[in-house]
Amino acid sequence: MRRQLSTSRLIIFESELFRTTSTCVVTDDYILIVDPNWLPSEVSTIREFAEEHGKGKEKYLLFTHSDYDHIIGYGAFPGFTTIASQRFVDNPEASKQLEQTLAWDDEYYIQREYPLSYPGIGQPISDEGQGMRIGEDEYVFHQAPGHNYDGLITFNKSRGILIVGDYLSNIEFPYVYHSFADYRATLTTLETLVASGEVNILITGHGDHTTKQAEMVQRIADSRAYLDGLTSSVQSGTDFDFEAFVGRYSFPGIMRKFHDKNVSLAQKELKAS
Repeated sequence: MRRQLSTSRLIIFESELFRTTSTCVVTDDYILIVDPNWLPSEVSTIREFAEEHGKGKEKYLLFTHSDYDHIIGYGAFPGFTTIASQRFVDNPEASKQLEQTLAWDDEYYIQREYPLSYPGIGQPISDEGQGMRIGEDEYVFHQAPGHNYDGLITFNKSRGILIVGDYLSNIEFPYVYHSFADYRATLTTLETLVASGEVNILITGHGDHTTKQAEMVQRIADSRAYLDGLTSSVQSGTDFDFEAFVGRYSFPGIMRKFHDKNVSLAQKELKAS
């Protein structure tokens, strides 16, 4: 499995599917695995890494949100202390996410050595800005709805590691499954974190990490520009020039359906306002 980044303390695994990332933080007293995914061989690689580097340490498994591609590896890590947002725990669409994992494996004849189930969470994060000491490191969590209902931003303040889930990707524009208003609020949270100067590395759920603050700022600006442009086109009844916009991305074909879903949600939210 490809390692997008590999240091003694931070490893970013990258799946061959959708360039989905799985982050591993390793210290002398704990190991934290984030969103292990996709294919069985890839999940096995991450599990074997955790077994080798987590001996005698506290073991944590964190989920940035409940989209099925991010929870599909849950069953391979029994005994880990699990972390996610309280909304993840209360998710009214939990059964739907599990059904998607089952359907995906069924469609592609995937066999796994572990059962598929919706993650049980031992350490739910309910408050905005909630802190937690994990081993020697200080973590701060921020609620991040918008992309979906139950997103969670994870900031390792001790090391400057910002894990943002499916926000600020350099290979995707914003996919808004839940709320445009909440998505903008989450961008404001990210903007504040980046502006603090404490972020050394930003890790997104799909695509490349970055250590450059200017790029972090640009990704936030690009996300806002897309949301504002789409909203403006819906409000005015004019066409959004999607073909011109999507030319900057490597896989424009599949992105049309996500854009169309964004348009439908924007129309629905504007009618309700």
